[in-house]
Amino acid sequence: MTTQPLAPAWDFDTWDFDDWEDPDDDLLADAVLVPDRDTLRALAPSERTDIVERYVRQELARVLGIAPAAIETTGCTMNGLGVGSVAGLQIQNRIEADLGVEVNLQMLLLANSADEFIDCLAGQLGPGDSVHATRSRRPE
Repeated sequence: MTTQPLAPAWDFDTWDFDDWEDPDDDLLADAVLVPDRDTLRALAPSERTDIVERYVRQELARVLGIAPAAIETTGCTMNGLGVGSVAGLQIQNRIEADLGVEVNLQMLLLANSADEFIDCLAGQLGPGDSVHATRSRRPE
């Protein structure tokens, strides 16, 4: 009587791992692209806000463990996104270290939306009004 192996024999030498896509690649901490502060200061307010928004989405995604595209920036409080005191401290420390600006933790935690926080942060990084402040004043 011959016995059959319990599991199939896998021939890993024939697998091509170069084309293997990791669905969590965009969630890695190393994936956060930190904008240059001097470059941000030189940009028009709308461009600066767009770059700050991309950066904040990446930071929120890293801390919350979700994809940046899943971050709802309008209509949801920071707490509603899942940003509590521990996540808020992580975000505060990272942004202060990366961008060299002071982040008020209470303002971060109590922001009515990520857009409100992004607007405040973009305003600290350069002169002029943020595009979010203009958007919020427009009638819907």
